[in-house]
Amino acid sequence: MYRSHVTLFVLLIFAVGGLSFVKTSQAQKLPSPKIAIIDVQKALRQSKASKSVRPEIDRMRKAFQKQVSEQEQRLRQAEQELSRQRVILVPEAFAQKRRAFSVSAREAQKNVQKRRLELDRAFGNTKNEILRNLIVVAKQVAEARKLNMLVEKRFVFISANTLDVTADVIARLDKRLPNVAINLGKAEKGAGKGKK
Repeated sequence: MYRSHVTLFVLLIFAVGGLSFVKTSQAQKLPSPKIAIIDVQKALRQSKASKSVRPEIDRMRKAFQKQVSEQEQRLRQAEQELSRQRVILVPEAFAQKRRAFSVSAREAQKNVQKRRLELDRAFGNTKNEILRNLIVVAKQVAEARKLNMLVEKRFVFISANTLDVTADVIARLDKRLPNVAINLGKAEKGAGKGKK
């Protein structure tokens, strides 16, 4: 029993020693790290493309919310009217009107959900188009600065300000994609293509 523990311990020492030798030889072949930091959320927020589309997104969301509120108001009024008619209608006629109201309410709810999904898809596709172009310009910045790693800022605990290339990426993105349009037609077909 004792001998097997000693043998295992000796094997572990050789394994660890061998690993450190492998790591040392591999480290000599790897290039020295040249790293920069990018604040992706800031780039998405502050790019001209994002700023160009933000008022339209806000307008569309407000218009959608207004339509939903108006529809809810109409349904409430219809339900109140149905409740008033309950005392004057025969049970069969009331049941028929109640079923018709339920069908109408379900249909309205489906339409609201469908429209919400269409808008969410369209807004998502617009954001993805900006993001695709951001990736392209980030690669250009990495190549221009001979970087072998570009790390998103939210994953970095502490870094020197000189490592941050966000401003350079935003400037290139603004030249490449100064504005973007929301395409509701693309929302049903899936994501649109970004510039290559």
